[in-house]
Amino acid sequence: AASARVGAATRRVIAGILAAVPQAVLTGDPEGRLPATASFTFAGVSGEAVLLELERRGVVSSSGSACAAGSDDPSHVLLACGVDPAVAQSAVRFTFGRETLPDDLPPRLAALVAESVRAVAG
Repeated sequence: AASARVGAATRRVIAGILAAVPQAVLTGDPEGRLPATASFTFAGVSGEAVLLELERRGVVSSSGSACAAGSDDPSHVLLACGVDPAVAQSAVRFTFGRETLPDDLPPRLAALVAESVRAVAG
């Protein structure tokens, strides 16, 4: 029940970000993924800069994979999947839990991501 609710909300977040940010690309399989995780690349911008913009707006996220948290290097997983290193460097990952996904979050988060990417892109 909780996993299905989080998965549905995560799918709404994914759809919202893909609709709001033209250069957003979802990484990984759209269906065969953990229900509470979404990762995107934003070609042409720095993932770290997007993270800082999101943090300014009250959103905590990460770049790369969870196993490489704190590293500036592009995700070795994305590189192994054939993602260009410059694009992999733009990756931003969101992880949600039951308490962090209220019903109104998906549209608000999509708008905040779009604002952040626009701010970084200039």
